[in-house]
Amino acid sequence: MIIIISCNHFPDDERIYYKQICSLKEQEYPIKYFTRSDSIIDMSDSLVDHINYSKDISIQSFIQIVYQQISRVQKISHVQIHETELLPIFKKVKYGFSKSPITIYDVHENVEALYRTFSNRIKLLKEVLIYWRKYKEKKNLKYVDKIILANKPVNDFPYSEIDKEIVVIENYPEIERIRKNSINQRKKNSIIYHGHLGEERGIKDLIYAINHIKTSFSNILLTLVGTFRTKEFQRDITSLIEQLDLKQTVEIVEQVPHSKIWELLDKHCVGVIPFRENPLTQENTPTKLFEMMASGLEIVTSDLRPIRQFVQDSVLWSEPGSFISMANAIKRALNGAGNSQHIAYNYNLIEKKYNWEKRKELYLSLFSIR
Repeated sequence: MIIIISCNHFPDDERIYYKQICSLKEQEYPIKYFTRSDSIIDMSDSLVDHINYSKDISIQSFIQIVYQQISRVQKISHVQIHETELLPIFKKVKYGFSKSPITIYDVHENVEALYRTFSNRIKLLKEVLIYWRKYKEKKNLKYVDKIILANKPVNDFPYSEIDKEIVVIENYPEIERIRKNSINQRKKNSIIYHGHLGEERGIKDLIYAINHIKTSFSNILLTLVGTFRTKEFQRDITSLIEQLDLKQTVEIVEQVPHSKIWELLDKHCVGVIPFRENPLTQENTPTKLFEMMASGLEIVTSDLRPIRQFVQDSVLWSEPGSFISMANAIKRALNGAGNSQHIAYNYNLIEKKYNWEKRKELYLSLFSIR
């Protein structure tokens, strides 16, 4: 039995469920999948026993409840967690079973960069809290057997000072996601962004860019798909759309099940990654880059190091934080939508390098499954 635990992701998370759990299911391995989410999606089937708890309970209570549940399970081979906050459960696991399961810590994002990006505390206090978080993490790492990084480190390699097996397993799409036959189905002059909707993601810059070029293209449409990070930012964006008279131009679609995102990508011509430059975007490579590549979109993206690690001349670059630069890049993308050279090159990158099939075997090897 494999135990998979997440406290902050949707149950149908593309990395946790569609990549990792589905890969384990192919090996017919029984899985208990614990989540803490307000989603009502049930991912249970003949191999997966999915148990969800409300986000109203604290993470500490969630850990206690989950441990009580798994302590009744016989023959647990592996326990994998997906958030730093869940590390304390590994101590319970290591001491609570006669035969200690292998523990796997999946680090989705650089947590230090996340904190530096989103915390509003004064610098000194912020650094003290980061130090304290790292101290608590390090204290629990002795109960970790293996570490997965979702991003190839841009700067210093994390956890290099500890003697653990560390692998990088990126969020590449499956080869079957390549949408070569969908190009003719796309709505003309349509642009899409999908993911978190927040200030740091450059969403305001994107809206200003669309406003800047709207008179140059008939029926231009921007679709924003995702969840707003804060209610305040949601109000700001709604107000900005009204002020700029873009209600017929900008469509906001709430978070959809990840399996449905491909249908939305197929309907658009251009995908945009408008990120501003901050500690988070300087460290993490957005999964949406590979999804847009597989979907055959012309891609406009902020010029950031984590993205340049994977693409060069097959996307259109814009200066982070500059809506004028972004607007000019989007204009070039719309004028060249369906650019067979860019799209073919990106398809080839997905087929040859950036696909889950290239990473699946490495992931399964952590469970001694082939």
